[in-house]
Amino acid sequence: MATPESGRTSPKTVSKYRGIIELFASYLERYWPGHDGDSNRVTKAGGTFCGTFGPEDITAGYSEFLGYFMPRKVIAGKETMKAAGTVLKKLAKWLAEKGYVKDAGDALEQAGEAAKDLPASQDVLDLLDAYIDEHAPDDYSQEIEDHFWISRIEPGKLWLEPFTAGPAQIGPVPVPQRVTKLCRTRWDLGGVVAKTPRGWRLIEVWNLSP
Repeated sequence: MATPESGRTSPKTVSKYRGIIELFASYLERYWPGHDGDSNRVTKAGGTFCGTFGPEDITAGYSEFLGYFMPRKVIAGKETMKAAGTVLKKLAKWLAEKGYVKDAGDALEQAGEAAKDLPASQDVLDLLDAYIDEHAPDDYSQEIEDHFWISRIEPGKLWLEPFTAGPAQIGPVPVPQRVTKLCRTRWDLGGVVAKTPRGWRLIEVWNLSP
């Protein structure tokens, strides 16, 4: 997959952009967005996603790549996370300019939000890791390991909705106020919460998906 580049772009930035495009191509070959039913047929014939489908199919994978693959499958710092949104925004604009896609509006919006939210989610993870190290409870009677929607936010407090188990809503869960300034409702937090004599507390967080 070619990288839309500018002659004014520094070699370091070009290298970073190529890295994101390689990650996106890897995602396409693993998840086949919009064509998952064709994967066995095409691969048995020796084909690939990128070698079979055209550029009009690329933006179908934006939501899953930015909202799932990058935060859950890629171990990287916030600069790489920010670059993912930036590069895919440039790619969507380039595809539209070249006439490969009719409407890149949704893809541009998703990529623009990801350029802000993905690095912010990495900051939140770092803050929560440090907070849990210092405040993890050792006296609790109930533990829930799950993914949780962040359903409500107040300064220094989160309310969580488990995907599969536990009560309909858990909270308030105390967190640093910086966390509640950065995160947004409907973000997906993967981790463990516990019921203590003082209320619900986080005891582990392993990922956060905007």
